[in-house]
Amino acid sequence: LGEIPVGWRASVLGEELTRCGGRIQTGPFGSQLHASDYVADGVPVVMPKDLSRRRVSTQSIARVNINDAERLSRHRLQQGDIVYSRRGDVEQHGLVHRRETGWLCGTGCLLVRPGPKWPSPLWVSIALDRPESRAWIVQHAIGATMPNLNTGILARVPLVVPPDEILWAFDRSAR
Repeated sequence: LGEIPVGWRASVLGEELTRCGGRIQTGPFGSQLHASDYVADGVPVVMPKDLSRRRVSTQSIARVNINDAERLSRHRLQQGDIVYSRRGDVEQHGLVHRRETGWLCGTGCLLVRPGPKWPSPLWVSIALDRPESRAWIVQHAIGATMPNLNTGILARVPLVVPPDEILWAFDRSAR
């Protein structure tokens, strides 16, 4: 983690999410969302291929009908969520913005919800994109053929966290 500034603290992602009422969860499993459920027009479903450079791409996004989206409401995205690739390129994630609210976290992804008390989802996204965080994630991914993440691995990502007042100030100035 390196030197820690005065007033900051060493922590891990899972502890910070718990402190702020957040969580990490897996996207729907294949048994909940089948290839036959995808339609040409409907609610977008964010898959690992849609994640690049902390953003969600809509270039080739899959969609499901509204009934399937409602059935999978536990996986609906909120502004400030972070969607992580769970398989393959496990370094990729996307910060959910207003336009992606109500979309679904897809199969092959993890949903990081910072929680209502977390001051700055943008800060979490930037912290998880640091070279040290990305290297830690790759090093701790499991699987010989293809790297895989799970909620436990992502919860253990080390963070150096500033006081909430700094996070609030960062969030206000970064908007």
